[in-house]
Amino acid sequence: MEIKFNWKAVVSGIILTVILGPILRLLIPSWMGVLSILLASVGCGYIADKDYLNGAMNGVIMGASIGILNILMVYIKTGIMNVAILSILIYALAGDMSLGFIGGSAGSLLRSLRD
Repeated sequence: MEIKFNWKAVVSGIILTVILGPILRLLIPSWMGVLSILLASVGCGYIADKDYLNGAMNGVIMGASIGILNILMVYIKTGIMNVAILSILIYALAGDMSLGFIGGSAGSLLRSLRD
């Protein structure tokens, strides 16, 4: 079994996260961050492949990309990056990657059930 990286799936997931964020902020503000990444990673895993490891890996890469973008946005907005802020953002990055893993696996399993 070969694990494949799919740029199309990862970029689609990032774009979907950026689109879902403001929409879910209006509907469910407290769950916006979690749901936008989770739903986008399901889409990422669905696009990636039927094999759940491919979906999971692409979901993790998508989650890590979103986490890094969040770190950059915090730095750009605040202009400072001390140890306390960075440690919180590293935990958030790990959470984004975990959500990407769960959603990517679920998306690839959904695709395998559909086919």
